[in-house]
Amino acid sequence: MDRRMFARTVAAVLAGLGLPARGHGATEGGLAAAGTGSSSGLLPPSSLPTRRLGRTGLDVPILSLGGHHVGRAASEADARVLVETALEEGIRFFDNAESYHGGKSERWLGAALESVRSDVLIMTKTHSPRDRSAESARRHLEGSLERLRTDYLDLWQLHSTKSVEDVDQAFRPGGAMEYIMRAKEEGLVRFVGVTGHVTPAAHRQALKYWDEGWQFDTFQFPINPIDYHQRSFQRQVLVDIVARDIGMIAMKTSADGRLLREGICTIEETLRYVWSLPVNVAVVGMERPDLVRHNARLAREFKPMSPDELQSLRDRIEPRADLSLEWYKA
Repeated sequence: MDRRMFARTVAAVLAGLGLPARGHGATEGGLAAAGTGSSSGLLPPSSLPTRRLGRTGLDVPILSLGGHHVGRAASEADARVLVETALEEGIRFFDNAESYHGGKSERWLGAALESVRSDVLIMTKTHSPRDRSAESARRHLEGSLERLRTDYLDLWQLHSTKSVEDVDQAFRPGGAMEYIMRAKEEGLVRFVGVTGHVTPAAHRQALKYWDEGWQFDTFQFPINPIDYHQRSFQRQVLVDIVARDIGMIAMKTSADGRLLREGICTIEETLRYVWSLPVNVAVVGMERPDLVRHNARLAREFKPMSPDELQSLRDRIEPRADLSLEWYKA
């Protein structure tokens, strides 16, 4: 990207950060042909608005089911109902991680999606903060593929980077990211990325590696209205991600529900806020089918906030934005 285009991109983001559902690669209807590769035709087109997931070229619905909550279900049968409700409501992009509930989340999700695998996008993550080695990542990938009942992943991410030093460990020769990139070259995974909950500094360090040639495809980190006033991923990282056309996956959109429980925001406000930013998809933890249906309706009815509305919401909640609310980033 040349200097002029970079400046235009940054200016556009800083001017308001409001994008319509058709903006930033958004379309209506189902996944594009490039989205899932071959299709079994078992699922109808998604009824949710979609956006292009950065440089991947994948068109993904703006709402994704959080995998951690799949593993919270009371039973595998309940988890299947949750996933089937997500499919009925147009969700086609599913989040997970090998660390969720000791692999249970992956097992339950894999079983629920096995019959429609070619019609959906499955993302999972490798997580071993005490051993960011290529060998550890390889073991995690083998386990994830088995539990998810698939021979490839659509997106595999280095999970939960916690510091600059943690990122350096993962990107060193023989580190986890070396194997993650190799798995993409070998076709075991289609696209790769990096996630983190704790500090924007870790993501900024990962961007330095991106500029040196480690060109992963996606980032995933907390985005919500109160983050703007804290150690903010939105203010410190988002502009640079947009400028590089890296896919942007938002998580912790309601601070693990704390914004809702403490009466700081409504779910309507938090999701509308996030979707009004240059975010491609929001991963939302939804442990009950009624929550899936409610949030899918919000996605279908989404209208972007204006710059004034975005700022008004930020101003309203700023007095509540103490750092103790950042426990969800730990």
